[in-house]
Amino acid sequence: MCKAKLNKDIDLDWSEIADTLGLDVSADHLRKTAYGLIEYDNYIHGFEGVATTILSVSDMHVPYQLPINLLSEYVGKIDILQINGDVVDCQALSKFSKQYRISPMEEMIQGRQYLIDLIEYIHPKKVICNYGNHDRRFANYFAKNLDTDILELLPDTSLELIFVDGFKHYDKKSKTKIEYKPLKDVFEDIKIQYIDDWKCKVGKTWFVHPLAFRQGILSTCDKAKDYLQDTDKEGFDAVIMAHTHSVGDSKKGYIRLIEQGAFCYVDKMNYMDGRLSKPQKEGFAIICQDKDGNLIENKTKVVTLN
Repeated sequence: MCKAKLNKDIDLDWSEIADTLGLDVSADHLRKTAYGLIEYDNYIHGFEGVATTILSVSDMHVPYQLPINLLSEYVGKIDILQINGDVVDCQALSKFSKQYRISPMEEMIQGRQYLIDLIEYIHPKKVICNYGNHDRRFANYFAKNLDTDILELLPDTSLELIFVDGFKHYDKKSKTKIEYKPLKDVFEDIKIQYIDDWKCKVGKTWFVHPLAFRQGILSTCDKAKDYLQDTDKEGFDAVIMAHTHSVGDSKKGYIRLIEQGAFCYVDKMNYMDGRLSKPQKEGFAIICQDKDGNLIENKTKVVTLN
């Protein structure tokens, strides 16, 4: 009734409202209290408060992944766990020099179990995942080494097998076969969604993991913003960038730009060893949105771990 009065939806005066509700307060006291009630109502229902909390983790690069207990502060507090690409490293399929010899199959098995452990630990209401450039190494390798007719039998990324299709490990030495169910069939109470793209949009926030890379903090994120402004006709208010292994947080115009860092032991990867490039950063992002999917600026942040 107080909201209806302030919105001029009813013609009752404040004393009549007090009498109707059986309140032993003056009309002036009820009027002043009403503004506080409206502010609280707005907070609870997402104008200044949080309707959706998103934890975005990217660049795990299994087997270099960080321990999940680094996210202990967010257990039971997350609505959406967003996986922003590069779950497995696929280094055996890389053009870079090989630092280790773990097969793509072993990485997939480890990556799948890591995601299961992470989802069980955080226990979000929903999981959304898009792929990254390392996940795409899967298809790139096959395209270079197999006939095009065979490619029709194979997925573009290892994440399709982990999330959607499932896969089997044929151990030729022991002549055994182990089946690994897709994550969509592992969890009954958590919705699992795989986006077969380098980007996905939640509310008015874009999560992106492009192939492009620019030197400089937020340079790649800014380029992604320009691309999305040309393609997204509905509009957006934030871009959360994976891929760069950098941490940055700024605003350009009305759009928040965040580079979320990597959730892996960056020093163990040795990709940029001796190249005098800017040190890589470990981190993740927390994105808060109101009930309409708008970014809540003061509650959204990037967390640096090193």
